[in-house]
Amino acid sequence: MKISANEEYGLRIILCIAGFQSENPSDLVSLNQIADAEGISPEYTASIITLLKSSKLVESVRGKNGGYKLGRPAEEITLYQIINALSDKPFASGFCDSHTGVMERCMHSENCSIRPVWTYITNLLDQFFSKITLSELMKKELDVKDLVTENMIEVVETIK
Repeated sequence: MKISANEEYGLRIILCIAGFQSENPSDLVSLNQIADAEGISPEYTASIITLLKSSKLVESVRGKNGGYKLGRPAEEITLYQIINALSDKPFASGFCDSHTGVMERCMHSENCSIRPVWTYITNLLDQFFSKITLSELMKKELDVKDLVTENMIEVVETIK
């Protein structure tokens, strides 16, 4: 699986907003503050925020003192929701239709030995990402590492 730039920067942006809000609950963070904090151009930051806004993960307020805030508490936003706002699933419906080669239809569409692998991995990732909240991602790296390990063990146990 390859992490896209949208996913990486989108996670950094929403973590930036969440971090700012945790320190200044009543304040909004501006586009330029986010872009500067993350070293991303304001234009690219705006395009990613548009994706997060369309999924209602981030809200904007217009005006002189306007800016951005989380659409709901960090404890209620999952990594699954963030990733889905920023990109397609690794094995989305219609995946096979877009990989037909020179044929009109994939020659393996009736009997594909690869499809169960992609489906299984996608389901595994969905379950795993659903267990991690934005508030948990705001912790220190070692704490998140321990959480990731615990969650992965739990997910693997449930699908055996």
